[in-house]
Amino acid sequence: KVNHSGPVQHVLGSPKTDAYGQVMGGAVQVQAKPRPLKKTIDHDEVLVRMLAVPVDDSMIYADLKKSGVCLGMTGVGRIEQAGSRIEDLRQEDAVIILPKPTKFSSEKPVGTARTLVPCNEEDVIKVPAEILEELTPEQISLTPTIVSAYIVLEQYGSKLSPGDSVLMNAAHLSASGSALLQLCKLLKLKPLCILSLPGAPKSMVKGEYGSKSAWQDADTRQASPPTVRAQYERISELLVTMGAEEVFPDAVALLRWRDRNQRMLPKLALDGIATRDSLEQLIHCVQSGDKETQVLVYGHGAAQPIEVSPPLLAAWGGKINGFNIARWVHSSSANSKKLMAVMENITKLVRSNKFVCDTVLYKVGEDAVSDAFSRAADPADSTQVVLIFPTLQEEKQTSDEEARKEKQRLALAAEQEAARRKEEEERDKLKNEWLNLLFSEQSVAAMSPEGPLPVTYEGGNMNSPKQLLVYIGDNPKTDNVVLKELPASLDSGIGLLSASWSEHPAGEAFAEFNLKAPEVVDGSWYLRDRIAFENSDLDMLHDVELLGRSLVETLESRLNEFGLNWSQVSIIGFGKGAGVALYAALFKLFPIPLKSMILFCPVVPFPNFLGERIQHLQASPALLKVFLVWGNRSRCTPGTFRQLLAQVLRKAPNVHCTPDTVPDADFVFDSKSLAVLTQILPLCLGK
Repeated sequence: KVNHSGPVQHVLGSPKTDAYGQVMGGAVQVQAKPRPLKKTIDHDEVLVRMLAVPVDDSMIYADLKKSGVCLGMTGVGRIEQAGSRIEDLRQEDAVIILPKPTKFSSEKPVGTARTLVPCNEEDVIKVPAEILEELTPEQISLTPTIVSAYIVLEQYGSKLSPGDSVLMNAAHLSASGSALLQLCKLLKLKPLCILSLPGAPKSMVKGEYGSKSAWQDADTRQASPPTVRAQYERISELLVTMGAEEVFPDAVALLRWRDRNQRMLPKLALDGIATRDSLEQLIHCVQSGDKETQVLVYGHGAAQPIEVSPPLLAAWGGKINGFNIARWVHSSSANSKKLMAVMENITKLVRSNKFVCDTVLYKVGEDAVSDAFSRAADPADSTQVVLIFPTLQEEKQTSDEEARKEKQRLALAAEQEAARRKEEEERDKLKNEWLNLLFSEQSVAAMSPEGPLPVTYEGGNMNSPKQLLVYIGDNPKTDNVVLKELPASLDSGIGLLSASWSEHPAGEAFAEFNLKAPEVVDGSWYLRDRIAFENSDLDMLHDVELLGRSLVETLESRLNEFGLNWSQVSIIGFGKGAGVALYAALFKLFPIPLKSMILFCPVVPFPNFLGERIQHLQASPALLKVFLVWGNRSRCTPGTFRQLLAQVLRKAPNVHCTPDTVPDADFVFDSKSLAVLTQILPLCLGK
């Protein structure tokens, strides 16, 4: 069982993806997050408490296929726990994690960039006490990198003599470059460095191997930007200080220098960049293959395929080798011992100030990991970036703090949710009280009326009518033009007047309501019930009540004037005005039922609310005849709303509803509406 129970910091990588979620190449995106560990370790496993992990190209350009993969293939730490079958390792032993390269892929590395790493005994190499005493954990974490530089020069530079040149293209990158430079200086070799920086113009050698035309005609007139030039000069100076003989911006510059100074080309080139064209450029800059010339690829690079044209390779005739430190260490047991023996020698060089390991530390969980990776990927910054990790005590404190914060957050969220629910209940209570008061004698509209609706047209017998026709529509100007043709078809005892709700102060907001809004056209606005009502809906119902009461007030004075009663009044309505009239009638704002109602395309807000409330009202003794006339092309009154309103009116006490649809009619009161009206009026008014 793993003793540490809480989560620990993990450095997680995710591939860059395009807009379609396809994985793109390039540097991975990183973040540090606490993640839980597995609960137990196997008998042949160890749990390593990580101290330092160098950020190298294999982490920056990991070939990931999915998000949230813990990065890191190497690093130094101490044994925290060991399985029952582990004999050679004890708790607190310092080890370097360096698994076989075939065991883990770039898609799913061992994941050393976390505070605790479970791995097998074969994946770790014990660090001798002599090294521990002299070097810091971050310096020890560079062991694979530094030893890689040493073995590369030992194996592939064995035939070189002091004073011979070595060509390098990654001397400015991290610990591997600086280690190679310093070792070359100690071996009295002369490094020639190609220093390519992002933003600098690139002159490429293209053509036959050994041909002047391949580089002579290259355009080198384009100058670098001032910032890039300053970076180049600063890094060049540093490389020369560390042992470089000459520094060049590209292969063309190197070949021109060699031609000018009649120098021999190197027999060994080291490719630590490993980009698409880096190897080809190095081949142009070394001696031909018959001189036992070699180019060695030792860098992970951006994990791109290397391209070399076959004619160039054939003309050159040299060897291309690859080197991987993990593969070399695990190829024989002697090599793992040699790894530490070489590092002990390096330790002595460090002690005598003949070897320098420049590192910059980023603590996972405190410092921004993305900054660490950006700095490690920056070719202009040669300092080796190393990640260090919190202690288990710090991890526990962080975990406890996170748990405490999470508890606080949940408590606060519960408190806020309770407050929100209470506020919502209070709001719902107030809303229901308001809705239950609407259209009653205690409502705000009943207590504070806003005066009668203005009358915009009078026609027919308005001296001593026996019946009164009242029109209430949405647009008095156009509606009244149509209404003027109606008196000709009326009996002599019928008076006609038009009342305008849209010119009344209470109708301002209702008039501005857009009937072309998507929620109106799709019917969802009409279907709202009291639970879904917003403040604007409550205001609208209040306005509808005010306008209904104002209509009653308008007609009351006329009925008194003519000596008529409400049963001798018929209402013709259109649109929103028809809705106001229907609300007034069904909520019994008229003292006694009207004779009849003819409503063209009525816009009746929230029929569900209307139906719910009128169920509880006392039934009238007289029957109210309601004729609903719909235009089949009217988008403002969708089918779902018409069906719902018909259901509400069928259930309404003592209301007889007759629906009709006019073909090719739109949401407008026009001559077509007038023709329908003249056909229905005899049914309403009687003989």
